[in-house]
Amino acid sequence: MDEKLTRQIQILAAWCGPAFVVLYGLAWVVMAHNYPPPDPSFTAQELVDNFYLKYQDRILLGQSLSTAFGILYLVWACQVSVQMWRRETVPILSLIQLCGGLLTGWVLMFVPAMWAWCAEVAGVADPETIKMVHFIAWYFFDMTYWITTIEVAAIFIMVMTDKEKPGLVPKWVASLAMFSGLSFLPLTFLPYFKTGIFALNGYWSFHVAFISYGLFTFAFGPYMVKDIKRVRIPAVPGIGQAISRSQG
Repeated sequence: MDEKLTRQIQILAAWCGPAFVVLYGLAWVVMAHNYPPPDPSFTAQELVDNFYLKYQDRILLGQSLSTAFGILYLVWACQVSVQMWRRETVPILSLIQLCGGLLTGWVLMFVPAMWAWCAEVAGVADPETIKMVHFIAWYFFDMTYWITTIEVAAIFIMVMTDKEKPGLVPKWVASLAMFSGLSFLPLTFLPYFKTGIFALNGYWSFHVAFISYGLFTFAFGPYMVKDIKRVRIPAVPGIGQAISRSQG
């Protein structure tokens, strides 16, 4: 592929991170009425009446769009891996980041489809079934956080130990990413908290964790583009090449 076209594709992929934050944020937070999420202590009927029926059209559209916009994160994560890979002798951190990013992208697309179903059948399906799917979706969304935490841990280690100057991103951006990843740790105990800062709609589990996650993802984009424009070599060598080069 032509080098100029390759660079343009990479720049587009890098901007998918900020685009994801804006579009997914508008769809999932604003349109789907997830600010704040419904009270975890609601009964099944209260959940249907006070959330899924009250905001049915908005939730259905917002969660449907979220399912579509989630792919932007996956594309961005792939580009992060490409740029990390260039800086590693053996690309173990790049591969960890890639696997975490791909799985995070899958969760970002799969789970909103479950909430969209809840909105679609509200008033028709059994409220207990809707409540079951609603909370299974939240547990998938929140409690699988390690796939994202391991992703940002790989980024953090690479940026902090990278000897190449200038770096992929400033160290403060990598530190923000690591903070975001660690902020998810209390989600391990999500089933035990229905109220308070560690509930799914609580100050820490919802606001601190998700806002810091959005900030670091958005901040990465411009620095990634700068790094792409500095590169003057073809994209990524094969795994075999990278390993043999390190051994040599």
